[in-house]
Amino acid sequence: MKSDIWIGKKGYWYFYYRFRDSEYYAYSIVGGAFIASLLLLFYVIIPEFTSWFSIRQEVIATQQRIAILQQDNIFITNLDKNTLNAQLETVSHALPPEKGFSAILTDISQAAEKSGVSLNNYSFDVGNISSDSAQLSATRYSGVSSLQITVVVDGTIGQVQTFIESIERSLPLAEITKIDGSGQNISITMLFYQKPFPQISLPTDRPLSPISPDKLILLQKLSQWDTATATQPSSLPTGSGSAIPLF
Repeated sequence: MKSDIWIGKKGYWYFYYRFRDSEYYAYSIVGGAFIASLLLLFYVIIPEFTSWFSIRQEVIATQQRIAILQQDNIFITNLDKNTLNAQLETVSHALPPEKGFSAILTDISQAAEKSGVSLNNYSFDVGNISSDSAQLSATRYSGVSSLQITVVVDGTIGQVQTFIESIERSLPLAEITKIDGSGQNISITMLFYQKPFPQISLPTDRPLSPISPDKLILLQKLSQWDTATATQPSSLPTGSGSAIPLF
C-alpha cells in the first residue's frame, strides 16, 4: 500500500488491526483525548478567557474615564470666568511669574507714603539674571525664588513700624528679614518672592475639584491686599540704587 505511512516495515493500518481489540487501544484513545483536552485548555480556552477579562477591564477603565471627563465638563461649564480671571490676577500679583521690579518699587513707594517715612537709599541683590530659570536668591520655600532689597528709611519708630506692616500686607508678597540701624536712619532688608507658573498636568483618574475653603480664605485676603495696593497713589522713589541703575 503506497498510501501507508511506514514505521520500519509496518504501516499504521497494521498496528490498528493488531491492537484494536487490545486494552491498550482504549487507553491510548483516552490518553490522546485527555492530552488534546489539556492542550485545548491551556492554549485556547485559558488565553481566550484572559483576553476577555483584559478587554473587560479596559472597557470599565474607559467608561470611568468618560464619566470623569463628563463631570469635568460640567464642572468647567459652571465656572465663572470673571471670578477665575480675578483670582488668577490676584495670585499673579502676589507671586509674580517674572521679575517685576516696577511692582516692587511701587509697593515700597506706597508703603513709604502711607507710613510717612522717607527713603534715603536702596539696593538690589538680583543674583544671576542671565537665565530665566536662575534663582534670584536662596529661599526656604520650594520652587520659589526671591529678590532681596535693602532700603534705608528715615522716620520715627511708629512710622517705621507702619512701613514694615504695609510692606508685609501688600502685593507682591514680601518678608522682612533684617532690621538694623540706630536713631531715625534704619536699614531694612526684605525679600520679594516670585514663582513661575508650573506645568499643569490634569489627572485622569479623578475629577476636578473646586478650590478648598482655606485657599478661598487666603485668596480673599490677598484680594483685599491687592485692592488696597491698587487704590494707593503710586510714585516711584527717586533715591539712588547702589546695585543697579533704575532710570
